[in-house]
Amino acid sequence: MVQKKAEYGAGPLFRVAGTVAGVMMGSALLVLANLLLVPALLVAPAAGSWVLLAALVPLGPSLAACSYAFNRLLAGHGTGVFRDFIRGYRMNFGQAVRVWLPYLLVLAVAAASLTALPAAVGPGSPAEPALRLALLVLALLVSTAALHALLLLSRFSFRTRDLLRLSLYSFGAQKRVALGNAGILFVTATLLLATTAFLLPVIAGAVVFLACLNSRPLLRLVEENFTAG
Repeated sequence: MVQKKAEYGAGPLFRVAGTVAGVMMGSALLVLANLLLVPALLVAPAAGSWVLLAALVPLGPSLAACSYAFNRLLAGHGTGVFRDFIRGYRMNFGQAVRVWLPYLLVLAVAAASLTALPAAVGPGSPAEPALRLALLVLALLVSTAALHALLLLSRFSFRTRDLLRLSLYSFGAQKRVALGNAGILFVTATLLLATTAFLLPVIAGAVVFLACLNSRPLLRLVEENFTAG
């Protein structure tokens, strides 16, 4: 009996190591793509929150590019996370900004409302905890919808308005995916609040990778129902 030679790089340990290295590369690229956040955080108290808002605009394209790279990695079609990230960033930058901006503006309004809430309802108001919880839930839902829209953008060539609609459609069509992604964002936010925000650059790639892994049923559903095959 003729035995087949094992190909170099075909073993499970090699694939796991390649995935870990790809996730680490994704984290590094997300940090590099959002370096404007560092000076923006420093000058925001003096210059105003609009500076921070402007610095958050590149976050959308970088998340779409990272999702593009990780989806190719998960499908086994990747040419390297670095190369796929750059390709996805160039290919989807303009539309990713258009998709991301509505969600970013809603999140900015929610953040401003949270800041102004004590003064608006009065100190010690019994309505404040319920309103604060409602704003936090709204922020989580909007963040989940934004994540879904950017994930879909990284995989499909849809119009911007269709991506916005599908991001909302996904909550009903794929409840487990939506709940899973909301859970990933919630756990991440809780971890950062309990430790330090400086942990985010380290875990950013892992968070996006988990979201891509969790969202594969959503991508299959959209491909089956909303593409020409």
